[in-house]
Amino acid sequence: MFSNLSGQEDFLVSDNIPVLRLQSRFIGGIEFCMSPSYTATGSNLTPTTFLFNAGYKLNSTYMSAIFGVEYLNGENYLPLGIQIKQSFTEKIWAPYIFAQTGYSLHLKRNINSRYFTANYAQYDPSFFAKAGIGYSFVTSMSEFYFSVGYLYHQLEEIVVVQTGEIRTDLTMNGISVTVGFIF
Repeated sequence: MFSNLSGQEDFLVSDNIPVLRLQSRFIGGIEFCMSPSYTATGSNLTPTTFLFNAGYKLNSTYMSAIFGVEYLNGENYLPLGIQIKQSFTEKIWAPYIFAQTGYSLHLKRNINSRYFTANYAQYDPSFFAKAGIGYSFVTSMSEFYFSVGYLYHQLEEIVVVQTGEIRTDLTMNGISVTVGFIF
């Protein structure tokens, strides 16, 4: 069906008809991720993340910035970070490995912008890292992918009381399942 899928070309030839490939070097995409995780205290949390990514493709390596919205335990966060993805082949069906890292900022109760109010839960900006493997399906105009990986998400809840601060460690470790689309 495709005579050239090298990723270096701006055009593909599909059944002898040239097709413009939007994903030549600059990439953009969206992904949805659910990560059932356990905390150090034994609690079960499932962060749900919707990410946008924008970056650059060099041969079979994708490098991109990521940002989005994360919903966790009734709270909303803004994850910001970077992602590196390495495909093993440049065929239509391609396995790959990936790594993501960055910080997640609480959208409403960031500890750095707090007003000193008692009994009010606030959150430090939290570090996250995710790595895993996946499989992608490349078409002439886009790429669909599915991946499974490991998520480490450092999260600390802080409640300011009259006598000081009460800190609760909500650091999560778990499996992440992601589906996405690159254009």
